[in-house]
Amino acid sequence: MTIQGLRTTLLCTSLVLTCPAYATTQVQEVKLNDVTVFIRGAELFNSAKVTLPAGESEVVFTNIASGVNEQSLMLDADNGVVVQSSSVKRDFLTENISPEVVQLTTQIEAATREQSQLNVQREVIQAQLSVLESNKALGGEKEGASVEQINQMLELVSKRMSEALLADIDIKEKIAAIDKNIEKLNSQLEEAQQKTGQAVNQVVVKFYTPKAVTSDIKLSYVIQDAGWVPTYDVRVENINHPVKLSYKANVFQNSGINWNKVNLTLSSGNPSEGAQAPRLAPWYLDLYKDYARSKRVAQEVPMPAMAPAPMADASTATLAGELVQKANRKSLSEYVVTDVGGVNTRFSISLPYNIAADGKAHAVLIKDVDVQGDYRYMVVPKLEQDAFLQVQLKDWENLNLLPGKSSIFFEGSFVGQGEINIKNAKETLDLSLGRDKKIIINRENDKQLTAKSEFFGNSASQQYSYVMEVKNTRKEPIKLVVLDQVPISRDSSITVDGLSYDGANYNKDTGEVQWVLDLAPNQARKLGLSYTVKYPKDQRVNGL
Repeated sequence: MTIQGLRTTLLCTSLVLTCPAYATTQVQEVKLNDVTVFIRGAELFNSAKVTLPAGESEVVFTNIASGVNEQSLMLDADNGVVVQSSSVKRDFLTENISPEVVQLTTQIEAATREQSQLNVQREVIQAQLSVLESNKALGGEKEGASVEQINQMLELVSKRMSEALLADIDIKEKIAAIDKNIEKLNSQLEEAQQKTGQAVNQVVVKFYTPKAVTSDIKLSYVIQDAGWVPTYDVRVENINHPVKLSYKANVFQNSGINWNKVNLTLSSGNPSEGAQAPRLAPWYLDLYKDYARSKRVAQEVPMPAMAPAPMADASTATLAGELVQKANRKSLSEYVVTDVGGVNTRFSISLPYNIAADGKAHAVLIKDVDVQGDYRYMVVPKLEQDAFLQVQLKDWENLNLLPGKSSIFFEGSFVGQGEINIKNAKETLDLSLGRDKKIIINRENDKQLTAKSEFFGNSASQQYSYVMEVKNTRKEPIKLVVLDQVPISRDSSITVDGLSYDGANYNKDTGEVQWVLDLAPNQARKLGLSYTVKYPKDQRVNGL
């Protein structure tokens, strides 16, 4: 055999030894098409096209997000291709560096380079100072030089030393400022690397096909590090117009891959909560026994385990930061289809969206609606002498709302932050729209009727009386609800009687006193509330 033939044989043997057991192993990038975002988590739907030879083959799919729930992995192939097995592989060798990391790294390198140059300048200045110090010493010892020459040389040396020292101080300050900047950049770089420095996942799939075919692959899986938080814009032009409600979602994801031009579906579901219904364990009660006796009894007769009272497990989604999207809300909301047929509400948005894997909130408009409601003002002058505008929304059940923060706008101005909580809603969903200084409220003690404590035998009594003045200075009529309260006794020796509340509604169970007033423009009303508390004269009453 010739040397050339020997080399060929060795090369073929090497190729045989390094080849996998499968006829072919190919790498294929999947395309992310659709994403269903849950309150916590997301399901990613991908597609790919592969050409497979007859028999068994292995395909490594890339562009897979990090944090894949392997139990949720689903694969489907057409043209008679059989999926034999699949697994998720973490590829730590493929580095996923974001543009933010690259930019911060460049800034740190530039700052470090500038710092090194300044340190070199400091070394030069130190060398100059050393030479000047030597010349200063030699100048005083120089023979044959006049006093004037020596003074001139010393003055020159001192001037140069002063200039060098001042320059050194200036450079030290610049280096200190660069140190602080580098420290900040390193902190930002560490945060950015935590977000984007995750391992890139791969899905390894083994296929079988009796003949060579091209197959369309569908691949989906669920990840945890994503979600959305509902938010709202509540806009009221005036109290004679309906409420304009903008339903939005702050979508965030940190999956290691960017979602580019994907069709979003927002779901009110939360797979991390689990699908299994809870079961109650026996709840045992026993009489309290002292520790020493309980210990002795436990040693003699084992007692059944005592389960704690069942408690609800609450799961919440958090969010870092806000993003304001300036877009035509009406045109965007037309792309949303709401589906309430299943166990969760789903909002399908056919307009493609780009959601970066940066962990930040990206605003997505779900819909704009005009909601009819009744406006009223609410005031609790005992606590705060400001009237709050409220709207009581009707048919709120048809809006498919979730609890979330709201931004309130009234008469074209931002009022403040509010909250929509459907758990407290009953026939109507009451939304607070902020304070209205045009409703004047005043509450004071009625000194003529409020009396000091009086003692009769073994008991004492004290009368309390308040007068409230309300006035509507707006140009339109309003409905005003005024709330106050009467104390409730939890001891039979304390009684509250002599109630007077000027035509209000009184709830004896809660002690709440409520006036519902219709006030014309510039109309004012006076309201009175009084009561008497009786209690044992040798006792102190908590709460008064």
